[in-house]
Amino acid sequence: MIKIDTNTLQKFYIAYFGRPGDPSGLNYWISESKKKSSLRDISKQLSLQDEYQKYFSEDISFELKINKLFFNLYGRKADFESLNYWAGLLKTKNYLISDIVCQLLFEDSKSDLINCKQLEKDCFILENKIFMAELFTKQISKNITLMNLYQPESINPWISGKALVKVSTFFNHVLHQKLSIDDINALIQSFSETSVEMLTKPAIEMQNISLSIPVYCPEHRLITKRFADKVINITGGKLTESKQGTNIIALNNIDLTITNGERVALIGHNGSGKSSFLRLISGIYQPTNGDLKIHVDVYPMLHKTFLTSSELNGIDACKAHYLLRKHSLNGFPEFLDEIIDFSGLGEYISLPIKTYSEGMAARLIFSILTSFPHDCLAIDEGFGTGDSDFFERAEDRMKKFMDSAATIFLASHSEELLKKFCQRGIVFNHGSIVYDGPLESALNYYHTYDYYKENVTR
Repeated sequence: MIKIDTNTLQKFYIAYFGRPGDPSGLNYWISESKKKSSLRDISKQLSLQDEYQKYFSEDISFELKINKLFFNLYGRKADFESLNYWAGLLKTKNYLISDIVCQLLFEDSKSDLINCKQLEKDCFILENKIFMAELFTKQISKNITLMNLYQPESINPWISGKALVKVSTFFNHVLHQKLSIDDINALIQSFSETSVEMLTKPAIEMQNISLSIPVYCPEHRLITKRFADKVINITGGKLTESKQGTNIIALNNIDLTITNGERVALIGHNGSGKSSFLRLISGIYQPTNGDLKIHVDVYPMLHKTFLTSSELNGIDACKAHYLLRKHSLNGFPEFLDEIIDFSGLGEYISLPIKTYSEGMAARLIFSILTSFPHDCLAIDEGFGTGDSDFFERAEDRMKKFMDSAATIFLASHSEELLKKFCQRGIVFNHGSIVYDGPLESALNYYHTYDYYKENVTR
């Protein structure tokens, strides 16, 4: 097993692809390095990637491949002596491109091939490229929108995205000149015709947020003393005890920025903190510590009975929601007709909700809550749509409803649902965020053995 850092991986990315590593790619290869025995194993795997294979089919000459490596790393073609040297290793030692990349990057034998002045120039250019690559990746890692822009249009067959092409072109020209963060920001600004400032405008900002929920139980001291030191929690937040009583640390030290338009999947085992997070951003809970800034109206769709009294009849429930949204009853009759038609409740709309079956109540609440578009939705997996014959219409309505929202938080164990609506994934464990990144990477992290070993069962 080897241990590599982002600096090492950036060297590989520059050599093979002529661009900086994307955050999810770097995370993946750092994880993979734990399974490999050497840098050459990692190098070989990178040489087999679609992005590299697209440009170098088997019939392309060895000289062309070497020249491309030199161009990516040093901004020049390989000199005659170097080409002869690598060709000799190819024949006598059965070298692969991946072996040559490792020797170029991490071994000193190449220093005998070229004069000291050229070697000094090469080292400076490579260091300059690696420095700028680290700077670039750090900048785009701050925002999931930028991370999504810096992706291919298609992985198999490999089709580069516009941002990848722009960044590769930029790094082709990173040579002797000293560049700065301003140059990187200008590059990022060119990703989209839409201003990056607009793309990265925050919807929700959290800094060092914690949420402690008191437990009102006459025997709380007995409970905590008996179990706190003897039982390993595989669900829920940490239990703490003070003079005021027992508390659950539902959320712990959350630092997070969500930008307008992001579709965020909340991932984690039951009791990991997903629902507490949704209630926090919805204004139902207030943070115990930290700084919370919410710049959008967050609309909660939590449990299917949430915000609706079972004592109300269906008409009054519709009226209450309509007044909340419109502040008047102008247009309410048309709204009510639409709710009755979609829910299929008919005359039952005039009866108290407590007389409804569970499926009928779910139909009504779903119809009401999806009747208006919203800036930001907070949707919990506990929210239901009722009986199966209603599901198909409900699914279509839900898709349109979610498509109308600028920002979405969706907590669910259904990966199919998360992949349909979300691009970013946040993995929770015991009230803390243990992973934040592109959805596919977040799901992969959640399914790894290490997640359960290190997070759930500790």
